[in-house]
Amino acid sequence: MRFNFHSHTLRCGHAVGTERQYVEAAIASDYTALGFSDHSPWPGIHSPRMRMDLVQLPDYLRVVRELGNEYGGRIDIHVGLECEYYPALSGWLRETKQANNLEYLILGNHFELKEGGFYFGLSSIKSDVMRYARTTLKGMETGLYDWVAHPDLYLRDYPEYDDTCRDAARQICRAAKALKMPLEYNLLGLRAITEGRFIGLGYPHRAFWETAAEEGCHVIMSIDAHTPMHLGDTTYYDMGLENIRALGLTLIEGLPHREPQAVNCAQR
Repeated sequence: MRFNFHSHTLRCGHAVGTERQYVEAAIASDYTALGFSDHSPWPGIHSPRMRMDLVQLPDYLRVVRELGNEYGGRIDIHVGLECEYYPALSGWLRETKQANNLEYLILGNHFELKEGGFYFGLSSIKSDVMRYARTTLKGMETGLYDWVAHPDLYLRDYPEYDDTCRDAARQICRAAKALKMPLEYNLLGLRAITEGRFIGLGYPHRAFWETAAEEGCHVIMSIDAHTPMHLGDTTYYDMGLENIRALGLTLIEGLPHREPQAVNCAQR
């Protein structure tokens, strides 16, 4: 039984393939559940290489839900969004989730506080890492999001696993435990590490996940699919499962359902 709740669509500008092709690839690879969580649009923001425009949101929801009805009985299809933590737009995001009956929101802390802000995947100095940790914690504490995508994104370009990296990992993992919020073991990153495409440590990084295991965090494993091929090739799915089991992590096998709660974890 396989499942994945982190998949993108053509609308984000950096994924390929139709939604139907993703569904067919998932069925062919024995997935029992598939979730689409394309990059969230934001009001007044046009980023055609990163995310859909706001006017595209209704069509995104319509297409995914129609496929859910069409393929019912063969695979369970879900729909949500992957979203940054933009404080000025948190109210809008909360209202949008409710108004559109979105099943889940994933916290993908790519940019610092606003569109076009510092991209945390480029973190190369200690202050970058700590800013990532601080803003990730703030996003987690809102109670808006159901889990954290690639929580070790800050290691993508970072050169060494130093005390700052350890501190960031500890803060994020302790907050996740306190908030009962799963952390995502990202298989797109695992693919990139295996293929030697990161210039830094890359993610998922074993030391980060050792900390997650020590803190008793729950983990969700995600393909982060940007092409149907990512679902059709199960190599990294199986590799990820093996890594998670070897680390002694608790894997959530299904869509997380958590009661939203806002807790200040800054002093934990």
